[in-house]
Amino acid sequence: MTTRTWQEEHKSPIALSALAHLASEYRESYATASPWPHLILDDFVDPATIAAAEAQELQRALDLRIHRGNRMIKAESPEVEGQAANEILDSLLTPEFVAFLEEITGIARLIPDPTRSWAGIHVSPPGAAQALHRDFRLHPNNGLYHRVNVLVFLNSDWKKEYGGELELWSSRPKNGGKQVLPTAGKVVIFETTPTSYHGVPDPIRCPPGRARLSLASYYYTDYPGPADRRDAIVFSPKRPQDPWYMNFRPPRDIFFHLVHLTRDYFRKKD
Repeated sequence: MTTRTWQEEHKSPIALSALAHLASEYRESYATASPWPHLILDDFVDPATIAAAEAQELQRALDLRIHRGNRMIKAESPEVEGQAANEILDSLLTPEFVAFLEEITGIARLIPDPTRSWAGIHVSPPGAAQALHRDFRLHPNNGLYHRVNVLVFLNSDWKKEYGGELELWSSRPKNGGKQVLPTAGKVVIFETTPTSYHGVPDPIRCPPGRARLSLASYYYTDYPGPADRRDAIVFSPKRPQDPWYMNFRPPRDIFFHLVHLTRDYFRKKD
């Protein structure tokens, strides 16, 4: 008797038919996680599809233009190269998966983003990093409120010495943070709030020809979250071990922050 593959069994890289049951199982874990609500899942996505996505995306990912700014060195693209990554990202847009997110987060009427603005594939080659930050507040095109992040890591045989841990910190960093090693198939779900500080603060140490790869999908609402507010203009979050000046935005970032605030103000007026 032949063994059915994950795709044959579930018709999707994610077992969509099991999500309603899993939501009730994971909701408490999400709500009580530290330093703020989040959920980390292993073996949630078909391992064969994860492996195929890494193989299909790596070379193009290494060829993407690196963005430098806001204490960030990183590449990203809303487009992905192969079928496997597209299948994963498409499964994150399904009604079943959105309902799963609504159940575990308690956020009603989540809206997925098929345009993948600032989502898609995120790439951190050797030397790349991103300081602690909260994510953008409003969708860049339609002004919807950014509420939930889903990250899917694609990094096979990722060694601890490569670094690249996703770090989660509260607004009181003396309480300590949490590190998530970005190993293949790991999924991280969290609500983006004014205090859900996260990043990859230390430079990636993987060998040449490798990169820290993740697929990202963002979700929105047409109403603000209960703690919604704009970022401080000058203040920037930092870890206790970071130098003092990391507590302040660079002048260039302050300028662009003011530009974005002005744009958001007139968009809401319209």
